[in-house]
Amino acid sequence: MTPNGKGLAVVTGASRGIGAAIARQLFEEDHAVLAIARHFETGALPDGVRKLSLDLDRPDSPAGIAAEVARLEMPISVLVNNAAIQRPVDLTQPFDAQRRADIEAELRLNLLVPIALTNALLDRMQRPGGTIAMVTSLVALHPKPSAPVYSASKAGLASFTASLRQQMRPLGLRVMELVPPVVETGMTEGRGGNKMRPEALALAVAEGLAAGREVVAPGLSRKVRLLNRAAPGVVAQVLARH
Repeated sequence: MTPNGKGLAVVTGASRGIGAAIARQLFEEDHAVLAIARHFETGALPDGVRKLSLDLDRPDSPAGIAAEVARLEMPISVLVNNAAIQRPVDLTQPFDAQRRADIEAELRLNLLVPIALTNALLDRMQRPGGTIAMVTSLVALHPKPSAPVYSASKAGLASFTASLRQQMRPLGLRVMELVPPVVETGMTEGRGGNKMRPEALALAVAEGLAAGREVVAPGLSRKVRLLNRAAPGVVAQVLARH
C-alpha cells in the first residue's frame, strides 16, 4: 500500500459480492484500500489491497478499525459502509432466545455498526472532500414482508444517512447513499433473473464519487425510485414479491 494516489478507501463487508467489487474498483482507480470482513475468500481481492479480518459484531470493532487506520497514517478519502445480513423472519411465530439474538445481530450489523464506525472514523476523514457512503436498499422505501428486520434496518440507515449529510456538509464531507437494485450475490441467490453484476454496481459507485452525487441508484433502482414518486402502491406490491 502506497501513500500516494487518491487516498485511503475503507470498505466493510469486502470479502465478496458488492463489497469486494467496490474494493477492487477503487483499488484500480488508484485508491489505497483497506478491506474489512470476518473472512476473505482466496482471490477475491487483488494483491495490494490491505485486508483486516475482523468481526464487525464485536463492540470493539469500530475502535479496532480506527486503530488500523491510524497506523496507516493516511486520511480516509472514502468510507463505504456495506456490510449487512438479511434473514427471513416470520412475525407470526413466537420469539425464543435464539430468534431474538438473531434479530438483534441483524439490527447491529445493518444499522448500529455503520453509525458507530462512521463516528469512530470521523476524525480520520479527509477534509474537505472525503465521502461517507452508506449502502441502503429499495426496501427502505417499502418493506419486504419476508425480511421485516432487514427492511427496518435499511429504512433506519436511509434516514440516518439523510441526517448525517446535513451535519457533515459544514465539515466539507460528502455523504452518499447507494441504493442497489437486485445484485447477483449470495444474498439474492434464487431470486429470479435480471440482476445487476457487482462489477457494474461498483463502476456506478466510482462514477458517483467522481461526480459528487448524493444518491447513486443505478439500473432498475433509478426506475423504481422514479415510479415510487408517482405510484408508491405499485412499487410496494412489486417489492413485496421479491
